[in-house]
Amino acid sequence: MANHHPNQDLKTVQHMLGIEDAPSTKASLSNAVFVTIDCEAFEHVQSKITEIGVAVLDTQDIAGIKPGTDGRRWIKKIKYAHYRPIQYEKLRNKNFIKGCAENFNFGSTSWINLGDAKVVLKRIFRHPSQLLEAADLSTPLSGPARNVVFVAHGSSNDTAYLRQVGFSLSADADVGLSVDTQRLAGGSKKGSIGLQRLLLSLGLDPFNLHNAGNDAGYTLQSMIVMALRDAAAPGSVVAGLQKVQGKLPPPKYNPVTAPHIWTGTTVQPHIEMPEPAVSRQIQSTPTDATSVQVKAERKQRKRALRAARKTASAGDVEQKPLPQVSARTVARRE
Repeated sequence: MANHHPNQDLKTVQHMLGIEDAPSTKASLSNAVFVTIDCEAFEHVQSKITEIGVAVLDTQDIAGIKPGTDGRRWIKKIKYAHYRPIQYEKLRNKNFIKGCAENFNFGSTSWINLGDAKVVLKRIFRHPSQLLEAADLSTPLSGPARNVVFVAHGSSNDTAYLRQVGFSLSADADVGLSVDTQRLAGGSKKGSIGLQRLLLSLGLDPFNLHNAGNDAGYTLQSMIVMALRDAAAPGSVVAGLQKVQGKLPPPKYNPVTAPHIWTGTTVQPHIEMPEPAVSRQIQSTPTDATSVQVKAERKQRKRALRAARKTASAGDVEQKPLPQVSARTVARRE
């Protein structure tokens, strides 16, 4: 896996994309597939990898297609994937950075078992053009060998994170070239360039950063734009970064939740469905004997009161106290 001076790397990327002719014919510069990886680790335990994002651009898919403004036509050809180990489902980054694992911008989030991560990654690097089938372990992948180019933003971090899930880039993948977008932009270990700053300097408008799938996608997009910008105006990438200095605006977020699918050996959890509502017919309650008695006495009092008022108004006799009618008397009368 070769590494070069940043300017040379940028020139090499331009040749592989077909922006510029290669200075010499090299098989390693043709038929290339760019595979971008980004990982998110739990902020309190860095060995727990909570997300793996992948973006792939196959140069065969853009052959004969003009890139368009800032490579928009080529960017449309990128394939994306976002994997979340089911074992770390409940881990959230919120103290040092704002994580947004649910908000993948470019498709469905795939749940995988942690033990499947290495197998899935090996399938991706062997057959990158079949990225969307990589996590379906029941589907065999096949095809000719390709020249794989590994792309990352701060590649040393992501290769270290990949080792935490058992995947070694040197031992488990056949990678011809490693490209670090920080170095393409003129950064170094002492002077790193954040992904958000780079994207803003290139005129890209990212949202939901710190989602591994989104970061991988935006990293690959930035590589395309840098290659085109530098080819059109050498030095313009570094000049653009110099204009984005100081405090950055707050990252943009879109709260839309991505669809989820269960892949590999994961099993979709059973969701308890609520029981269907059953219409309840109100049944009449058997009449209580006490209520019958009370109603009868009340009815009898009203009847006696009306009779007494009628007598008093006629002046026949002095109004007498109302008789107390017992339930037994009412029962006999009825």
